[in-house]
Amino acid sequence: MLIAICNVADLDPRRPPNTPTTTSAVENAMRTLQIGLLCLFVLPLCAQDPLDDGEKLISSEGVMEHLRWLASDELKGRVTGSDEIALVGERIIKVMKQHGLKPAGDNKGYENKFPALNKVCRNICGIVLGSDAALRKEHVVVGAHYDHVGIGAFGSRSGEAGRGQVHNGADDNASGTSALLELIEALAAKPPKRSVLFLAFSGEELGLVGSKAWCKAPTVPVTQLTSMLNLDMIGRSRDQYLFVGGLNSGSNFESILREVNKPFAFALELHGGGRGPSDFDSFYAIGVPALFFFTAEHADYHTPADDADKINAVDLTRITRLAYRAVRRLGDGPKPKFAEDARQSMPRTSERGVEGPFFYLGARVAAVDQGVVISELSDSGDGAKNGLMKGDRLLQVDGKAVTGLEQVHEMFSLKRPATPLQLKVQRGRKNLTFKFEVRKA
Repeated sequence: MLIAICNVADLDPRRPPNTPTTTSAVENAMRTLQIGLLCLFVLPLCAQDPLDDGEKLISSEGVMEHLRWLASDELKGRVTGSDEIALVGERIIKVMKQHGLKPAGDNKGYENKFPALNKVCRNICGIVLGSDAALRKEHVVVGAHYDHVGIGAFGSRSGEAGRGQVHNGADDNASGTSALLELIEALAAKPPKRSVLFLAFSGEELGLVGSKAWCKAPTVPVTQLTSMLNLDMIGRSRDQYLFVGGLNSGSNFESILREVNKPFAFALELHGGGRGPSDFDSFYAIGVPALFFFTAEHADYHTPADDADKINAVDLTRITRLAYRAVRRLGDGPKPKFAEDARQSMPRTSERGVEGPFFYLGARVAAVDQGVVISELSDSGDGAKNGLMKGDRLLQVDGKAVTGLEQVHEMFSLKRPATPLQLKVQRGRKNLTFKFEVRKA
């Protein structure tokens, strides 16, 4: 469903519409020119005055200061488990401490540890306590993943040419992490009635590993989570475009998004599905109403060209301010009621998949002690239609032996529609071969 919301706030809200004036034609012409210049240079960032003292703290300078560091070569692409991503985690913790967030990780700390790639990896967790004594036990979750694909050893869409090159991930997902850091400052200064749980996830590029680990063993009881807002790849808006997924998972989500968008006038593409290619999917799976902000895929996605100089700083700041208002509404207003809508929530024009296997076959994969197995199957996907079964262990993809989960994702990331795909799987004591033509699930 494509919905364009193009209402803009009145440039002079104090003056009733159609009020007669006594200005001359020259004055009218000058006023028209001034308004035109205002729309061109000021309105995109300042559709109206900041909502409150919290929103005033969200600035383009602040967002971009965070982003340029996160997307710098020094961090070598922020791959999960690396020394460089540990530096990012430390910076997020520093910001949380600076603004007085309550630790919400393991053992009363900010870190929530989980295993991946034979290493100890970390989500970062902190809470802005709500302003209402009765409601502060309930939490609105704000999440963003801070990992990327490193130097192209896996996940690069540049193939062999990308190996050894730093993939800075300015949009994916330095943009969402920068917004999260600005929101920490803004909401700490002006908390809503409910508490806000900030979660910075690692392991997203490995298949939502960090958010799945948190949801499997949450550091805040799931019963206390009222809603979730996920920020992933929100830095490359064109023509004021913003995709918002997960609308049907919360009873009041659509009305909130329409209302808070009015002064910003983003052209919203809204989708009701609760499943999708980012960490909101993990929360939908445990029954938490979850939203997904996304400015869509682009040619630089998962390539060395996703750099800070290509970020739309103006609209990234405006999206952060929009997120601030949405969180305030979720924190102050009625609690959303969860509803199921298991469709994949992605823009109609995007080719990005939740995971390569699901995108092409309607099959999710997972790492187990015995290797990589089919963990979920969609009845409508080519996988199920052609005989794949849940529990099948992947042995080969296009004749190459399967060695691990990240390798499977890498091999699928290089596949394109209308190309052949061959899988060899083990089912019980039998080895079976399946042939497909790659297409969207």
